[in-house]
Amino acid sequence: MLKVLRALKSAVQYKKLEQKKELTDDEVISVFKIQVKQRQQAAELYIQGNRPELAEIENREIEIIKVYLPEEISEAELEKEVSDAIVHLNAGSMKDMGIVMKYLKEKLGSNVDGKSLSAIVRRELLS
Repeated sequence: MLKVLRALKSAVQYKKLEQKKELTDDEVISVFKIQVKQRQQAAELYIQGNRPELAEIENREIEIIKVYLPEEISEAELEKEVSDAIVHLNAGSMKDMGIVMKYLKEKLGSNVDGKSLSAIVRRELLS
């Protein structure tokens, strides 16, 4: 656990130096999410390389990091938000996907996974 916390602290410090300013809470959460994604990719590569014991270590580290992340909204809530946004923005085709995504990202902030949001918006706009 200590190794993971040190890695998180280091990643935040690196980002702070990179941007030459104090990070906002959303920026820190973004750094944590990047750490989760890196570990997920590593776990997938370990599984492909027939190293399940290393993949398990990565998965345990992901669980430790997720303790410090805000709870993401449920898929049902996300679908409702997407439907409301499409109606609010009067979006009717895939050309409007960027507008809808931008609106929802600003509204929901870091409580939503961009990949699942994109999939739901695409599905709703195509139906």
